[in-house]
Amino acid sequence: MRKPYGLTLIELVIVLAVLGVLLALGTGYLRSDRLAVNQAAQSLAAQVTRARLEAIRRNAFVGIQFSTQGSGGYVVFVDANRDGTFNTGDDVVQSVTFGQGNWARVKLAGVTGASTLVFDTRGIPTSFASSTLTLGNRAGTYTKTVEISVQGRASVQ
Repeated sequence: MRKPYGLTLIELVIVLAVLGVLLALGTGYLRSDRLAVNQAAQSLAAQVTRARLEAIRRNAFVGIQFSTQGSGGYVVFVDANRDGTFNTGDDVVQSVTFGQGNWARVKLAGVTGASTLVFDTRGIPTSFASSTLTLGNRAGTYTKTVEISVQGRASVQ
């Protein structure tokens, strides 16, 4: 007599249980909030480098200013009057506002240290203290930090 092909009920239940456990463990790593916060942190660190390179390329003072108003954001700008802050007359290289568009799930939760970093024409920070920026999801359950050193180098922690 031949044994029928296929799975028995007990084998099917075991396979479904194993898949359920793997799915439950994997969803924490694949959540879109976590991915959005990680991408925003990487992008923010890259924009600090971009500000330095823009200062060298344009032979001008270029800065990046962080804001925690609302969901927060940052502005990369050309500091025409060299006062170290973003003014209405300064050219905007890039402006990012969290909480909308591609960054709808992200907010800039806090800035510890200096909120503005300006690079001179050689790409060297002008009187800057280190900063730590905390990015998080809107629910506040996941955060990522971006540390900017006194030399103006950003790293994601």
